[in-house]
Amino acid sequence: MSQSEYALLEDLDRRHVVHPITEFRVHEEKGPRLILGGKGVRVDTADGRSVIDGFSGLYNINVGHGRTEIAEAVSAQMKRLAYYPAFWGYSTEPAIRLAERLATLFPADRNISRFLFTTGGSDANEMNFRLARFYHASNGQTERCKVLSRRSGYHGVTCAAGSATGLPAYHVFADVSPVHHHVAAPNCLRCEYGNTSSDCAMECVEDVEAVIQREGPETVSAVITEPILGSGGIIMPPEGSLQRLQEICHTHGILLILDEVVTGFGRTGKWFGMEHFDLSPDLVSFAKGINSGYLPLGGCALSDKVYETIRDKGPQGFPFLGGLTYNNHASSCAAALANLDIVEREGLVENAREMGDYMIGCLRDNLGSHPFVKEIRGLGLMAAVEFTKPGTLEPVGGLPMAFTTSVSEHCWKRGAIARAMWETMSLAPPLCINRTELDELIDILTQSVHDAAAAFPEG
Repeated sequence: MSQSEYALLEDLDRRHVVHPITEFRVHEEKGPRLILGGKGVRVDTADGRSVIDGFSGLYNINVGHGRTEIAEAVSAQMKRLAYYPAFWGYSTEPAIRLAERLATLFPADRNISRFLFTTGGSDANEMNFRLARFYHASNGQTERCKVLSRRSGYHGVTCAAGSATGLPAYHVFADVSPVHHHVAAPNCLRCEYGNTSSDCAMECVEDVEAVIQREGPETVSAVITEPILGSGGIIMPPEGSLQRLQEICHTHGILLILDEVVTGFGRTGKWFGMEHFDLSPDLVSFAKGINSGYLPLGGCALSDKVYETIRDKGPQGFPFLGGLTYNNHASSCAAALANLDIVEREGLVENAREMGDYMIGCLRDNLGSHPFVKEIRGLGLMAAVEFTKPGTLEPVGGLPMAFTTSVSEHCWKRGAIARAMWETMSLAPPLCINRTELDELIDILTQSVHDAAAAFPEG
């Protein structure tokens, strides 16, 4: 691309394209980071650089960039039938084949065998909230409409999913719906109760019980949680806490919705995050890794209990009114089938486990003794390095994200994308990454931390 073409596109972007999670005035000043192509774990920029995609786009490009077999599968499907609605019983072969495939990928003892495909994670959560309420209404409990979710959890930005998101920044200009209630975050480093791992009584989980009692168990429809809090900072749950959460839900007849949008399809070194924590959710939300972002796709997984209750007890002549135009999209499902072929053929779930162990070990070796590093954590190919002013939990430099934003900028200049999330630097590279590529990524992050730290001599 010539300099003049690059400049023209930058100018057109400033004038016409709105970017999410971007400050408009800053974007108009800086312009876009224009990505032209990609192959494997790297993307090509308009200024001629090859950059390691250390965050898989948004956790989602699991098989890497430039997989022509996915493009060919989509092209073949589009030539045959690009799309047809799923309403009123209409179906297409890719949606049927994908649902059948997922029934074999979910652990057999979880009794999950039915699926509704959406366009992404937010609308998957929206749909699961609606399914949960329909389930309870089918049981004659129409008053069960409330949803509980974790502070620091992320479930999307649409109406109900946005209310379920527990990160305070998302509610500065958007109030939480009255039927959504936030409960304590399972964050051991920043425990809301001031506990340490040695004296943890899992008050964060017992807070769920307390809120259920406060609101009335008979009014609560579902509790939603991520197995690992992704956008909250890749926060690992306290040992045994998710099992206790599941027990609380079962005791009160409340559905457990597991948001596997980030953790599904190999990211953690197993097909699904639930497998690490012995969870049997009633509903599952998924997206991202199902087709590595090659086309928009997400979905809902229904346990047999939920599906059969709605089927057998739902009001006669009254359909499930949860349809969206692009549910069960044929071309997106074709992309997912080709993506899952790659994941299985190339052993990428196993690679995520092996390379994840290696990545976290290297991060601890390279950065564990840095005075600003408070904690290094993660599972599989998702890891976070949390930075604080030495001896405190305060941000380095005193301003939120000042240090991590600087580290992220230095990474970009050195040739890698790493995400600043609050006071953490986070890595989630494609599942196809190898040791040589990981060494390069971690070296860039390490050098970038030292570069940034030079401007914060006192922390």
